[in-house]
Amino acid sequence: MRESRESIRLPLTATVKIIHDHGVSFYGYTRDISREGIGLYSCSAFEDPGKIRLEITFKDIWGKSRIETVHGEIAWTYKWNWVYVLGVRFTQILNHEETPALLEYIERCERLICEDIHH
Repeated sequence: MRESRESIRLPLTATVKIIHDHGVSFYGYTRDISREGIGLYSCSAFEDPGKIRLEITFKDIWGKSRIETVHGEIAWTYKWNWVYVLGVRFTQILNHEETPALLEYIERCERLICEDIHH
């Protein structure tokens, strides 16, 4: 699979409610996140392409439980053993008003990586 992200993938441990624009929903957990999208695992197949909404439940950088909602579309999916792997491309830009904790997590990780590279 060819890498198409321009932003670095960062680990993120979170649960996700995935809601299709048709109203069908299922659950999964995150694999990684970037400014452009998110990788997910799910035990449920998602065969119908289209827009989705993700309700992401995670711990912010201060350890507080947060739920933030992002919008996207499934870029790719495949089955790996008994789990489905999904790549979701965000259809919105993460910002400090709508997704403050997710963006703060990404910015903090990017800063730590840059500092580590330069030392």
